Amino acid sequence: MGTGLFVIDAIIIAIVILPFVLFINGSKKRKRKLRKALQLEATQSNCKLTKIEIDSNFAIGIDEEEQKLFFYKETSEFSFAEVVDLKSIVTCKTLRENKRVKDKTKDYDVIDKLQLSFVHHNLKDVTDFMLYNNDDEMVLNNEITIAQKWQDYVNNFIAIKAASQEGDKALAVA
Repeated sequence: MGTGLFVIDAIIIAIVILPFVLFINGSKKRKRKLRKALQLEATQSNCKLTKIEIDSNFAIGIDEEEQKLFFYKETSEFSFAEVVDLKSIVTCKTLRENKRVKDKTKDYDVIDKLQLSFVHHNLKDVTDFMLYNNDDEMVLNNEITIAQKWQDYVNNFIAIKAASQEGDKALAVA
């Protein structure tokens, strides 16, 4: 009787724990796949990523020496990669598109799209990294935090590189 109860308890525990184990394993596998795809893009451009961030369906990374930013996104329908040469970028902005949704009692704004936008030196060309699109993803996770963090990081990086180039020019003149 004790052995039968032990087997039943073990089966119930396995049924409860198994979904969590499968979810965590799937999440780790997806992150490894995104990291590998992003690193492959960097390798094809003869770059080595010094900083990488991976979210649910995208990865972003930078090669600080070559001053290139890499982005890889994978959804159920497509996957794509983009590279931005930070030497040709003036600024990075987070762009958020909202849409108004009406409920029975009140109206509220819902984020429809969230992207990092890179403005080039000619101020006409813009490169966008789409972090979240309501049509592709159901839930907005921590994309807002990631967008703000990378906007600040890229703008600081551009400012530091611009200041060091000005210093190099001043040394060359003297």
